[in-house]
Amino acid sequence: MARRFALLAVALLPVALLTPPAMAAPQTISVHAGWGAFQDGRRCYAIAEAQPSSAARELQPFASVSLAPDAPALQIRLSRVIRTGSAVTLQIGSRRFRLTGQGATATSRDVSTGGSRAIIAALREADTMVVHGRDQRSRYFRDIYDLTGAPTAIDAALVTCAR
Repeated sequence: MARRFALLAVALLPVALLTPPAMAAPQTISVHAGWGAFQDGRRCYAIAEAQPSSAARELQPFASVSLAPDAPALQIRLSRVIRTGSAVTLQIGSRRFRLTGQGATATSRDVSTGGSRAIIAALREADTMVVHGRDQRSRYFRDIYDLTGAPTAIDAALVTCAR
């Protein structure tokens, strides 16, 4: 399972890190019920794949909580490329958040005003997270995540990067 997360972490780097590529591969911090915590230089993050689905997928979806020193952010690779201009909605428990989406990527909005922090707080309180969108053919899709290990993985990443 750790190998699966390590491969996912390496695949995430171009999406999750908006800085030049790191020299070394990310280091595994820990794995918690489907969520992995990783460190890449000064950046740490928690990551998980979406639950399996019988729906058609163009890509393997995953979610990452980047815990950069400057600002936390949620970044999601969607299972399909979204239609230009369409909304991407994140539902965590009973709360809904609008994400910024382009191509097959959705990110939390309002990083500078605490939007990402509100999402991360909601992740700690819910059992599931669902990402809703419309693909290029206007077909509705959703990617579902089990949040069971998310709080522990986020905490492990936070503690590691605080050192």
